[in-house]
Amino acid sequence: MKINRIQLNNFRNYKNSIIDFSDGINFIVGRNAQGKTNLLESIYLSSVGKSPKSCREKQIIMFNENQSKIELSFSTLAGNKNIKLFLDRTNKKSIKVNNINILKLTEFVGILSVVYFSPDELKLIKEVPEDRRNFLDISISQFDRTYLYNLLRYDKILKQRNSILKSTDSVESKIEQLDLFTPQLIECAQIIIEKRLNFIEKLKNIATNIHKIITIDENLDISYSYINTSGLSIKADLQKEFDKVKLKEIDLGYTCVGPHRDDLIFKINGMDCKYYSSQGQQRTVALVVKLSLMEVIKNEIGEYPILLLDDVLSELDQNRQDRLIELISKYQTLITCTKIPETKIKYNIIKVENGSII
Repeated sequence: MKINRIQLNNFRNYKNSIIDFSDGINFIVGRNAQGKTNLLESIYLSSVGKSPKSCREKQIIMFNENQSKIELSFSTLAGNKNIKLFLDRTNKKSIKVNNINILKLTEFVGILSVVYFSPDELKLIKEVPEDRRNFLDISISQFDRTYLYNLLRYDKILKQRNSILKSTDSVESKIEQLDLFTPQLIECAQIIIEKRLNFIEKLKNIATNIHKIITIDENLDISYSYINTSGLSIKADLQKEFDKVKLKEIDLGYTCVGPHRDDLIFKINGMDCKYYSSQGQQRTVALVVKLSLMEVIKNEIGEYPILLLDDVLSELDQNRQDRLIELISKYQTLITCTKIPETKIKYNIIKVENGSII
């Protein structure tokens, strides 16, 4: 998979810019606050339909403008494709693929596959479980639409179930309604958990090797924390746990069990990275996980996704920089930096200054 060109109109600080990319490594070079990260954001938005930053979409539109547009052309094994994404201050965003309107998220995610890494990705290791679940959901959804369908259905049923728990109905009435929704929730939850477990097993096998290449003397382990009490089946364990906490959920007013409560655990040499690793180690683990995701997606769809690296080199020593650049040279990579590192690997340069390509 390769991005050929992107055109940005009124996107962040890009008034009207056209950027062409080459195979392999593309260094996006410039001083701070010039628009390097904004360029990566536009590509990520064109892939998963939302920004990697926590922001309202209308904030993406250039100040004093009412509309913004991204047009991206790329090549896959299936041929050339084109994505157009329109943002409007008064309407919802709209998306076209090869000039055909996309109406559902399930029709869009996975058309252009990307893996994104930025300094904020440390939250994958050190912040709340929700960040790690988001990583799982976005990653798996890029190559498995059954997962995305069940994830969206699960969220819908979960909201309905929580609405019942928060209602002023009697306890008897709530139990009667829960008995209708809980089996539906378990059905989706089982599929989600099984697919997460399968994904993590594949990710772990690759990540262990890549982490060894970059760090040399550290052993990485990745595991998934979920309801697993009886050892019989995921469905049986979920049903048992729901029966156990039914009255507690009614008292609390929300659903206490399910994949929306699960977590990922990262360990180096047997120690939990969240609590016992340095920031440098945590950063390396997060990066290794994203590089491993490149391989997982390639094995699933038959070609590499696009790798987006934002300010990844600044906190790596020279040896780790060298090993990283060698690893990423085999797929198209867009990497932001303030200066180009010394390397023998062939690369392309894109210079950015105040939202313009120079």
